[in-house]
Amino acid sequence: MAAAREMNPKLKILIPVVRGLARILGKDYEVNLHDVSIPERSLVLCENGYVTGRSEGGPMTDFGLLMLKSEEYQSREGVFNYLAKNNRGELIKCSCIFIRDENDKIIGFLCVNYDLKKAVAAQELIEGLLRVEMGAADAASEKESGARFPEPVRESFAQDIEEVVGDSLAQAKRRIGKPFKYLTKPEKKEVIRELNDKGFFLLKGSVDRLAAEMGNTKFTIYSYIREIQKKG
Repeated sequence: MAAAREMNPKLKILIPVVRGLARILGKDYEVNLHDVSIPERSLVLCENGYVTGRSEGGPMTDFGLLMLKSEEYQSREGVFNYLAKNNRGELIKCSCIFIRDENDKIIGFLCVNYDLKKAVAAQELIEGLLRVEMGAADAASEKESGARFPEPVRESFAQDIEEVVGDSLAQAKRRIGKPFKYLTKPEKKEVIRELNDKGFFLLKGSVDRLAAEMGNTKFTIYSYIREIQKKG
């Protein structure tokens, strides 16, 4: 409960809502409350945390940082019924409601993550019961049509802030295709622009970690960030 004690006082009214929803919906639904002012330990209340394997005091996800940073989400009430995968690789259905203060500023996320294992098993059972023989052409068409579900959102349900930072940097490295220390100055600025757009620098210690990876001082990284932010 240490995380709950340090949350924004305006969010405390939602504590019984979070706990009540978890009891109403049942153990397959994880219900979370995030205080976005402390992204490195934003998860201030977590009910049924086994769905993603997280607990109170955990960091905001990379997708949460993106929602907080990107202009695309600022006018929305939230993001609803999107697919993601937990750290065990299992499909979950997620929704995130944006909590705003009297100035319409986002101060928290109320999130619900549903474990789809039982629903998928039930769907497979029903499909099996209703299945009829089909021709070869139909079977080929079904195979080519793709998966039962749309592509999940890439979201890292990390246990701690180091995992969030490391995962964000690993994604950028995979896209670039080479270690950061071998990048040219324009390439480094492009990586920093991408990370800035995703809310990476909202995380405590992110600049120091990136500076070490790139072989630059943190002051150089800060100067690149300021330059990028001035350009908009």
